[in-house]
Amino acid sequence: MKTETQTPTKRIAIYDMDGTIVCSLHRYKSDNDKIDLQYWRENEHRAMGDSLLPLATQYKNDLNDINCYVIIATARVLHEPDSKFIAEILGKPNAIISRKDGDSRSGGLLKILGLKQLLNLKQFQNINDIVFYEDNHSYLKAVCDFFNIRGVYIPSKQGH
Repeated sequence: MKTETQTPTKRIAIYDMDGTIVCSLHRYKSDNDKIDLQYWRENEHRAMGDSLLPLATQYKNDLNDINCYVIIATARVLHEPDSKFIAEILGKPNAIISRKDGDSRSGGLLKILGLKQLLNLKQFQNINDIVFYEDNHSYLKAVCDFFNIRGVYIPSKQGH
């Protein structure tokens, strides 16, 4: 995290992964219009085959902006293949909020609780320029309403 001797953070960009900055449809299967999580988990080894979506360009620009603190907030359980994809292809953010094994909370609540820990830190108290990019309407509304921040809906086939 940035310290007070570094350039102060002026804005925060929060990105969901799947369907927002990363396309993982090659390992996606739906069951009655909901993601088949068992199939997803069985194919997590295919994470390096994920690809970048157009918004990933902005994500990478934000990573290179010394005034921007970048957060990935994903409902994924991140294992080694996902971490490798982030490190080698997507680019490491300042912080990652993700699901732990066995956590069955809604993605919205998961993201709210993770972001609450970060955004309550002293260094972020006076930052008003916070944007959340998400492809799931309910997660987007829950997070933006809770923190009173700006949200950007990214239409996708993965935002269930």
